[in-house]
Amino acid sequence: GLPVSTTHVSCGSLFGIGTVTRQAQWKVIRRILGSWLVTLPIGALLGAIAYLLVTSPVLNRAWG
Repeated sequence: GLPVSTTHVSCGSLFGIGTVTRQAQWKVIRRILGSWLVTLPIGALLGAIAYLLVTSPVLNRAWG
């Protein structure tokens, strides 16, 4: 199988148990899912900025 994050597996199992037992705290679940959705675009943006800085001709001249 594919490698999976222990954090995602743990949260997913807690979501499932909470849903089945009707004790899910939906406010907490929404916050966790929202943070997961926001993490990827922010990581991509920071990676793109880092790439542009590293490959910048201005910085390359300054660093020799």
